[in-house]
Amino acid sequence: MKKSNLLILAVIALFVTLQSCKRDNDTPLDTGTTSARDNGAAENLFADIKRVVEEAADDEGQSAKYAGDKSGAYSFGSCATVTINPAWVDTTWPKVMEIDFGTTNCTGSYGIKRRGKLVVTLTDRYRNAGSILTIQPQNYFVNDVKVEGTKTITNMGLNANNNLEFDVDVVNGKITYTDNSTITWASNRTNEWIEGDSTTFFSHGLAGVCDDVYLITGSANGLDRNGLSYTVNITSPLRKEICCRWLVSGKLELSPNGKATRYVDFGAGDCDNKATVTINGNTYIVPMF
Repeated sequence: MKKSNLLILAVIALFVTLQSCKRDNDTPLDTGTTSARDNGAAENLFADIKRVVEEAADDEGQSAKYAGDKSGAYSFGSCATVTINPAWVDTTWPKVMEIDFGTTNCTGSYGIKRRGKLVVTLTDRYRNAGSILTIQPQNYFVNDVKVEGTKTITNMGLNANNNLEFDVDVVNGKITYTDNSTITWASNRTNEWIEGDSTTFFSHGLAGVCDDVYLITGSANGLDRNGLSYTVNITSPLRKEICCRWLVSGKLELSPNGKATRYVDFGAGDCDNKATVTINGNTYIVPMF
C-alpha cells in the first residue's frame, strides 16, 4: 500500500508540474514596442514644429528679406511664406506670425516635406526672457502625417549654466497617420539651448541653424495607435540637434498601462532613426518615425 500511495503522489506531482509549465508557456511575452514608436513619432514631430517656429521667430524676417544672398528664404523651405502682423519693426506686441507651406508638400533643405500652416502668437521676441510663443497648426502635415494640438514655448531666461532655457508644453496633441490610425500626446518639457545661440540662418546660412543643440528633460503621456495609454519620464536628457530629424541621444522610461516599463535609449550621438527598447531584460532595435 505504501508503494501504491507513493506512486499516486508522484503522478499527481508530475501532473501539477506539467500543468504549471503549460501555464507558463501559454503566457504571452511582453514584447510590444508600439507605444515607444508612437511616442518617438510625437517627440520628433512636435520638436520639428518648434524648430520651424524658432527659426522664423528668431530670424525676424531677415532671411526672407535677403533671400538672394542666402541661397533660399528659410531652411524649412523657400516655398514657405512667413508673414507677421504687426510688422517686426513695429514695437506693438503681441504679434501673430503665420508660416504657410501651401496646400502641396514644400520640401525643406534637409528633405522634410510639410504643408499647411503654423499660426503663432508671440508676446515678445523669442530671445527675450518672459516671451511666450503659442503655436496652433492648421491643416498641417509633416511627411503626409497630420499634426494637431497646441504647443507653447516660454522663455525662462538664463539658467545656472548661463544658457537660455525654455518651458515647452504640448496639450491636445494628435497625430494621424496615412492609414487613419491616430495617437494622442501631451508633454511638459524643459529645453536648454546649449549650442548655436550666437548664429541664425540669416547670419550664417544653413550652418547657423544646424549648429543649434538643445537638451530636453521632463515628462509626457499619450495614447498609442492601439488605444493603450502610457506615461513617459526622461531619465537622461534627450539631445536634439536641430538639423537631425531624430533625437541623437538620451534615455527615457515609458510605462504602458498594465505592462512592464520600457527603457528607451536613443543612442550615443549618431543621427539615425534607431533606438533600443528594453523590456523585461530583452532589448529590441526599433525604427523611429
